[in-house]
Amino acid sequence: MSRLRWPLRLYILAVLGAALIALPVSAAFRADLRAPDTVILALVTAMAAVGQLRPVHLSVKVKMTVDETATFAAGLLLGPFYAMVATAAATLIALHFRGVRQRWYNRGFNTASSILATGSAAVVYASIAGPGSMVVREPWAILLAAITKYVVHTALVDVVVALQVRRNPLTGWWRLHRRLLPYESALLVLGALAAIAAQAQPWTLVLFAVPMAVVLLTLRDSAGVREQTREAILELADLIDLRDPYTHGHSQRVAELAERLAKRLKLEFAQVELIRDAARVHDIGKIGTNDLVLLKPGPLTEEEQAEMRRHAEIGHRLLKRLPEFWEGAELVLSHHERHDGTGYPRGLRGDELPLEVSIISVADTYDAMSTDRPYRKGLAWDVVRAELIRQRGKQWRERAVDAFIEMMDQERRSAVRIDRASAA
Repeated sequence: MSRLRWPLRLYILAVLGAALIALPVSAAFRADLRAPDTVILALVTAMAAVGQLRPVHLSVKVKMTVDETATFAAGLLLGPFYAMVATAAATLIALHFRGVRQRWYNRGFNTASSILATGSAAVVYASIAGPGSMVVREPWAILLAAITKYVVHTALVDVVVALQVRRNPLTGWWRLHRRLLPYESALLVLGALAAIAAQAQPWTLVLFAVPMAVVLLTLRDSAGVREQTREAILELADLIDLRDPYTHGHSQRVAELAERLAKRLKLEFAQVELIRDAARVHDIGKIGTNDLVLLKPGPLTEEEQAEMRRHAEIGHRLLKRLPEFWEGAELVLSHHERHDGTGYPRGLRGDELPLEVSIISVADTYDAMSTDRPYRKGLAWDVVRAELIRQRGKQWRERAVDAFIEMMDQERRSAVRIDRASAA
């Protein structure tokens, strides 16, 4: 965490601190749990945990779960403290069983943001409806609690992303959230209905697993349509590579290398997919690069270098408009950033750059150095290897460089053994 920029570090610590304070403060005002409430607490915790186990990836890395139904019902029925306890327990259980590999502060922030969103909704509902109220008789309290839950959670997450990539959190807000809003609304409505039913009979909560599953299936269908759009953009990226015979197939090779490296680093499935697709389209912005610059056989002038560097921003502007590539667009924008902060276009450094950027950049550099260009022949692996080591910790994260070199050395040794066996 020490490598994060201080505004991002302070924000994460503030959110964690707010959650840690909210729990004991709300505990001072909690009511005693009755037997039906204990059943409800156990059920909503289990349902929320299960609801997080199968996230739907809407744009490779942007994912959505269906646990909102259970956590919102908890906020309406159990009061702030027990609703936050259920949310925290469900999030931690789900992270454990999904085997998600995250730094402690990432895991803590995800848990804290969920706690604060659910707790805020519960406070709003309790303040308006009062203790012991019948949920079915409080439509305005339900509505305001639902809005609070949605706004608090999205705001907390949007701000941490904005601080990391140095952008205004309001930029692209509607474009990012509009495709998720109908599903979020449906889950919150189901949560309100579940609370109404459970207040009469706690075990009816189990029945709401069915509509939660329906929402999940609908999300998966929507993701299928987005997949078709994704494939069309990947084809476009391949066509752009054809403009230069020396780079034909470059993006495909970089994508394949980056995918192998991501798997070697044991990243989760969503990260591997994000890296592969972002690597495939990392040069799509060259659609706006002048042919005289793109196809020049010799070194570029300063003006020509500035023209060439624009491709990262052009690609970002194109891809960020597409839900399927919104997250990948950030990696495309950053694929020429350096770990030491001397890259372009924004001069990001250290943990401001996701590991995914280093993975794509290492693969991109390797392919550029090892293939023939108009002004030179492809370089031998020993030369490329020495350059990767020299720039380790400067241009790329050490972890990405070490894993890439280890991967290539191992593959080369395996190829030699196979050749010897064939010759024998």
